[in-house]
Amino acid sequence: MSKAALHAFIDRAREDQAFREQLADLGPQQIIDYAARNGFMFSDEIKGRFINRCAGVYFCPQAIEVGTLCPKLVPEGYKNLIHYAQSTCSSSELKEEEHDFRSGQKY
Repeated sequence: MSKAALHAFIDRAREDQAFREQLADLGPQQIIDYAARNGFMFSDEIKGRFINRCAGVYFCPQAIEVGTLCPKLVPEGYKNLIHYAQSTCSSSELKEEEHDFRSGQKY
């Protein structure tokens, strides 16, 4: 149900200018509260994505659009939420794992 609620939330923000304008200055928890007041019930996972600005999320297909509709979610200095999320996943261990995977080593 929550993914459906997220998609409905995005659709409403795309189509309803007044709704979208209310999102422009809201932070993560404020967006969750605003969504709930407007009948969008998000799961804890979806709420976590808003609160954490998709930090550490490898794949969130709605992240760029959510960042566009809710610009205060995108931390200053980042192009979009995916750019930010990728920066939070970068580590030498991930680079080593990627190298090992590409070189065919088994775990």
